[in-house]
Amino acid sequence: MPEFDLNLIVYGLAVGLAAGLIGGMLAGLAGVGGGLVYVPLFYALMPDIDKGISMHVFASMVAIVITGLFSARAHWRLQHVNIPGLTQLLPGLIIGAALGLWSTLHIDEIWVLLCLSLLNAWVAYDYGKRIKPAKSEAPSLHLLSGPIGYISGFLGIGGGTMLVPLLRRHIKLRLAVGTSAVAGAVMAASAVTINVTLETSWQLQFSAHREFLLSAWLGILLILPASSTWAAALHTSVAELSLRMILKSIFIALSAGLFIAALLAGL
Repeated sequence: MPEFDLNLIVYGLAVGLAAGLIGGMLAGLAGVGGGLVYVPLFYALMPDIDKGISMHVFASMVAIVITGLFSARAHWRLQHVNIPGLTQLLPGLIIGAALGLWSTLHIDEIWVLLCLSLLNAWVAYDYGKRIKPAKSEAPSLHLLSGPIGYISGFLGIGGGTMLVPLLRRHIKLRLAVGTSAVAGAVMAASAVTINVTLETSWQLQFSAHREFLLSAWLGILLILPASSTWAAALHTSVAELSLRMILKSIFIALSAGLFIAALLAGL
C-alpha cells in the first residue's frame, strides 16, 4: 500500500486554492487560462524538482484545463462565445499546443520565463489601446492559430493573452473573452492528452510529484466555480474602459515579476 506525505498534500492544496482564486478571476475577466499565474506559482512553489521548467508548464496546462472548463461554461451560459471564430481557431491551436508543450522538455527555463515576461508586457500595451471591431471576418484566425497554439503550449498558458487581442479586433470584448476561454480549454486538454499518450517522460515526471500536483489541482478545482463565474459576470456590469485598465495593470505587474525570475534563473 503506497505511503502518502500529508504535509505535502496540505501544502499542495493551499497552493492550489491560492492559484485557483487568482487564476479563476483572471480567466473570467481576461479569457486567459490562468497560465500567467500558474506557471510562476508552480515554478516558485513546487518542491523537490530538478532543474528545468517542463513539469511546471505541464502542471499549468492541466490546471488550465480545469480553469478553462469553468470559465468556458460561465461564458457559454452568458452567450459570450463566437462559434464561427472558435471553429476556425481550434485545429491550429491543438496541433501547435501539443508541439509547444513537448518542446519544453528540451529548453532551459530562462527562455520560458523571459518569453512570458515579454508577452505580458505586450498584452499590457495592447489593452491600453482602444480598438474598433472590424466589419468583416479576416483570415488571420486561420493563419495565426498554429503559432498561437505553439506559444501557448511552450509557455504553459491558455492562449488568451494572444487570442483576446486578436479576436477583439473582429468582435466585442466580451465575445472575444468567452471565445478565447472555450478555445483555451479544448486546446490545453488536447495538448496534455497527446503528450501523455506519446511521450513517456511526462509520465515519469508526474509520478515523482503526484502528491503535490494532485492536491494542487484539487485546490484549483474547489475554488474555480465561484471565482471564474463571478469574474465573468463583471463584463455585464463594468464598463469596458475600466476592465481594460484593470487588465493592463495586472499584466504590467506579471511582466515585471517574470522578468525578475528570468534574471535570477540566468545567474
